[in-house]
Amino acid sequence: MQFENALIGKKVAILVANGFEESHMTGLHKNLVDTGAEIKIVSPEKGVVNSWHDGNWGHFFPANSHLPTSMSHHFDAVIVPGGSRHVARLSADPQTARFMRGFMEDNKPVALFDDAAKIIAVDDLLENRTVAVSDAIKELMAEKEATVAEADIAVDSMLCTGKTEILPLVEKFVECIQSYEPEAWEAA
Repeated sequence: MQFENALIGKKVAILVANGFEESHMTGLHKNLVDTGAEIKIVSPEKGVVNSWHDGNWGHFFPANSHLPTSMSHHFDAVIVPGGSRHVARLSADPQTARFMRGFMEDNKPVALFDDAAKIIAVDDLLENRTVAVSDAIKELMAEKEATVAEADIAVDSMLCTGKTEILPLVEKFVECIQSYEPEAWEAA
């Protein structure tokens, strides 16, 4: 990856619940560690969170931050891997909506892979946004007044979405983090 040590001093949250796709997590985690960012796994689960791999439960990963006590202002950016099990769990948790709304309202970098865009399909967070999502959730995105891109990756301001390969999404996400400038009131 071309971004070695590009994010030193940045805090990036990886938001997951039990059932996240293990291959997505390991790929994005490795690439984000290479950027020098401080990575924290945020989860509604306490202690450890269990992945899904090849149709079965996979490895356990330590959750560094508990979702109910995590705030968007604790982080510079957030990324959410795919996996229908964990996306359904996160979508049903009101703490997820609170956490993600903070990033979206502050226009902080957000990356959502595969079906993870469902977690921000609340209220008006997707209205007039362009997203790249799997076929399974295209209809939901249209209902939320989002434009569905035909491309594999879409970048709409600081919102990065992708649907086929994790590495190109992580690259776009890193570029967004590098270019992010907090609002003056946010820094005060």
